[in-house]
Amino acid sequence: MDAKEFGAKLKEIRKEKKLTLLDLKARTGYSDSYLSQIENGHKDMPKPALIRTLAVGLDISHIYLLRLAGYSDSYIDVENGSLRYEGNDPLKNDNRQNKKRTIDVELPCTEKINMETEEQTIRELTDDELRRRLFDFHDLLSMEIDLYYKNEFLTDEKRNKVRKILELIFE
Repeated sequence: MDAKEFGAKLKEIRKEKKLTLLDLKARTGYSDSYLSQIENGHKDMPKPALIRTLAVGLDISHIYLLRLAGYSDSYIDVENGSLRYEGNDPLKNDNRQNKKRTIDVELPCTEKINMETEEQTIRELTDDELRRRLFDFHDLLSMEIDLYYKNEFLTDEKRNKVRKILELIFE
């Protein structure tokens, strides 16, 4: 299924649920114009996190939408609805520098943008932006995820201290 077919099916589901684009906007946080672009196939196939958000907004199974979008069952963890990403696995390769293994990682893949009209909109991050943010200290410290240093949880206070130290070093 391509993005246009997926969008048409998404629109069909939304209409079956008797929801407008404004209703879906309120339920997902995405602008109605962005949702319309998805439904009309003017955007690439949505990423899993966006699909999950759409599923919640439409009150349907995110597994169903992931499959509809073409994500194969080998990549979907049906139990929690996450995707499996390929990484380094020390057991699958004898070459120590190229060891690979698979881990499940969930990252926030959207960011809120304040518009000039004082309205907020949500923008989906590209894969390149996600990769960079995964290893960017500033972004990691800003994400709403649990962070640790030597097995000790970083509280908001400790995160702020780390930010200040890094600012002193780099700015």
